[in-house]
Amino acid sequence: MQRLFVMGYGGYLGMGFGGGMGYGVSSRMDYGDYRMGYGGYRPASRVIEVTSFKLSASTVAYQGSRVPGYTTIELQTSVPTRGYLLIVGNNVQTKINLSTTAYKTVHKVDWVPWDDTKKAPLPAGTYQIKGYLTDQEYNQIQGYPLGNLTVVSESSPKPLIDGVSPNPAVFSPKYGQTQTTSVQIPFNLNRPAEVQLTIRNINGDEIYTGSKETLSPRSRTVSWNGTDKTGRIVMDGSYEIVFKTIETAYNYPSTTPLILRSGTITIKDADYYIPVSRLKEIVTDASFQSPSFTPDGDGINDKVTGQFTLAVPAKLSIYIANAAGAHAALAVSEQTFEAGTHTFEWDGSDIMGGKVPNGSYFIKLNVVEGPNSGYITFPSAVKVENMYEIKPMQPEKRVRVISETAKMSVDPAGQEYTAIKGDTFPLMSEAIENGKYTVLVKEGVTGTISASDVELVTEPSSAKQTIDYIVVSGDTLWKIASKFNTTSSEIVTLNNLDPNSYLYVGQKLKVPAPVSQPEQQAATTYYVVSGDTLWKIAQKFGVTPQAIVDANKLDPTAYLYVGQKLIIPGVAQPELPAVTTYAVVSGDTLWKIAQKFGVTTQAIVDANKLNPSAYLYVGQKLIIPSVAQPEQPTITTYVVISGDTLWKIAQKFGVTTQAIVDANKLEPTAFLYIGQKLIIPAKQ
Repeated sequence: MQRLFVMGYGGYLGMGFGGGMGYGVSSRMDYGDYRMGYGGYRPASRVIEVTSFKLSASTVAYQGSRVPGYTTIELQTSVPTRGYLLIVGNNVQTKINLSTTAYKTVHKVDWVPWDDTKKAPLPAGTYQIKGYLTDQEYNQIQGYPLGNLTVVSESSPKPLIDGVSPNPAVFSPKYGQTQTTSVQIPFNLNRPAEVQLTIRNINGDEIYTGSKETLSPRSRTVSWNGTDKTGRIVMDGSYEIVFKTIETAYNYPSTTPLILRSGTITIKDADYYIPVSRLKEIVTDASFQSPSFTPDGDGINDKVTGQFTLAVPAKLSIYIANAAGAHAALAVSEQTFEAGTHTFEWDGSDIMGGKVPNGSYFIKLNVVEGPNSGYITFPSAVKVENMYEIKPMQPEKRVRVISETAKMSVDPAGQEYTAIKGDTFPLMSEAIENGKYTVLVKEGVTGTISASDVELVTEPSSAKQTIDYIVVSGDTLWKIASKFNTTSSEIVTLNNLDPNSYLYVGQKLKVPAPVSQPEQQAATTYYVVSGDTLWKIAQKFGVTPQAIVDANKLDPTAYLYVGQKLIIPGVAQPELPAVTTYAVVSGDTLWKIAQKFGVTTQAIVDANKLNPSAYLYVGQKLIIPSVAQPEQPTITTYVVISGDTLWKIAQKFGVTTQAIVDANKLEPTAFLYIGQKLIIPAKQ
């Protein structure tokens, strides 16, 4: 044991090594069992003595590989002390703090060969370790030699963490099992450090953060159960293993973590959504109470009622999905329901505020359970009828998917849809816009697909063309077959029908197109309205965009303008459908639009459920109902009564206000008077 002899604060300090002289101090002053201390003599037991000094490694290298990259220093004293060590040599000296506030009899620190002054590793060489300590009564030792340390240089320093090897590398976290299964991430910690595991996605976002732990060097293992910060299972994909670290063997460790990217984990077949098996335990059934409805605003069958049954209380939202599975409408926003059967209504509105096209629609519920959620769609469908129909180009042309999978954007609002190799889709147009085709994805659902993901399908020349036919009252398969010069069997095959099932009024059937070709029609003149594109106009008249370009010598890349006159080649004027859609242009009023289409303003108001006093806006879409042409009646005379206006009288007789103005040579802004006789012209 080395014994230190200490003179009081401000006096001489001596230390004995047997009977020799102390290092850099005065000669020994021994007075029996007392030593000189602060304020006089004190018992020898109260003088600072270094009772033990150890190094875990006397040869180290900064971030060593063959030799240790750090050493553990342990110093014991006879009385509680605080202070520091000084590493001296090679024209360098650097300090190692033992304890700056608390007095201890055992000091233990981990240290790497680092120069805190120059903020750089210590150069190779031999260094002396000296102690500077003070006890609680201000007795001190200054420059006490404790031993030597050798620093060597290595060409391949070892990182703080290595040997990261996730097991398994491909992980499939399952719903309800995240507390019992996880991926194990073993690693080697080569120097003392504070360590925290984090998991990041491909965008660099931190989705999971483990706890911080101050660790000593050795092989260790951390785990991750495949969930994010909220506890929800993550989506399939590749995730980065990242360790945040602060090395604790520096004298003044940094407070900013060092980021160590240490490998990846692949998540595959994970239960990001609650599995359908669990959802079926929560929602036992959902269906519509009617097979079809017509949300056309006529007050008849404008809404449909749906119902769903819960086995347990649940929080959920109710969506209406189209045939492609995309969300066509939100019927019920997220709320909690008790166990039992519940109902809701849908008026045919879509998520954009308009009305959905003709087609089949399904109940799709989003169930929330804790941080997790999942979708379940039920097979019971409702048919939307008497709205607008989405048809592909004629004659029909198709594209076939040639990629293993292809991401598509489908209506409404460009939702995602995945097509697989071999799927075929009818083209809405042969034009490629922004590198994509527009196709009919499912009944009533259009979408876009990259031209590089598909090839044009070459149909056999013998393939029969079909047209659509709507079943009317009294129709049978035999009657329809006779009408189109075909057989009942062919209609059954074309439509995949059960020949024993009844047809229903309004049912759409594919029938063979007539063999004879219609005579070539004269060109038609058309004026561009707001929202028109070449593709839309071509669809309207059943021609190609190129035919319109050629007939009008247009630049296909130039914009159309409202009011532009176009020649539509070789087609008959399209028949007015049962319902026409019109986009409002600048200057339009209800009266002007009614005059344009030969209907009453009230008919437009009723068809669109409008407030007749509200303003129209440019681009607003209106449904224009068709008008049957009655037999020509004789001219009627009418006597004005109290409360009459031109508009009311026109509505009463089913004519336009302009017709009354013209027949009576009236000033449209002048007031009518009671008893005034008006000629009511025949309906046009």
